[in-house]
Amino acid sequence: MCSTAVLGTTDRYAQAGLSFNALRGIFITHHRFDHNVEYGPLLSIGWVQGMPLSVRAYGPPPLKQMTADYIRSMRTTIDFWSEDLKMKPLETIDVTEVPQAGPVMQDDNVKVTATVVQHPPVKPALGYRFDFHDRSIAFSGDTTPLDAVAQLAKGADVLVHEAMYLPALVDYLKAQIAKGRPVKFDDYMAHMHADHSPVEDVGRIAQEAGVKTLVLSHLTPAIDSISDDTWRAAAAQKFKGEIVVGHDLAVL
Repeated sequence: MCSTAVLGTTDRYAQAGLSFNALRGIFITHHRFDHNVEYGPLLSIGWVQGMPLSVRAYGPPPLKQMTADYIRSMRTTIDFWSEDLKMKPLETIDVTEVPQAGPVMQDDNVKVTATVVQHPPVKPALGYRFDFHDRSIAFSGDTTPLDAVAQLAKGADVLVHEAMYLPALVDYLKAQIAKGRPVKFDDYMAHMHADHSPVEDVGRIAQEAGVKTLVLSHLTPAIDSISDDTWRAAAAQKFKGEIVVGHDLAVL
């Protein structure tokens, strides 16, 4: 399975040593370019690298239209590759749109459930829970602190939750404005408060959910000057379990 996000997802998938022919499901939380920009490239590159054409994609509407539009846009390239390499062409993939909270899919290995989270003006934005035979993992997606996420993650082994460290964000944004970045401070901060979760509240959500491990992800601001200890200390104010600061290619 793969959850597509920012530029580099396809590279990271390969760098993790995962075979593209093992890819079975793609899950998208919401439609903003920082979360679906590599959906199309993952399909085309994965196809060339042996991704099964039975792969399925899940995400909010209009994912079916987006998938068809992307494959149509790449038709000439796909036809060249399939002729040259004698491959079965990528015509389409099976897409399940997830417009609301509830069951998403279930097979012999995993049951997937979704909840609707708060990330205006994007609607719907989703969080997912994956229940395997031996473990359960919940993903918040992009959201403000919500009881719905705590309920989704109730009793899970791992909660992967976005996190925002406000003091550093304020300093970073002011520095960027001073350098001439065309953004209005008040408007930008209003957006961040309406769409994202302060790391202290993330700890509270994890504690309410009773998870064993909290993974801080989608870190804002994503700058090296914030140490992992700083992130963990903020979340630990209200969460008493294990706290991991997410980094690319980390293994739990």
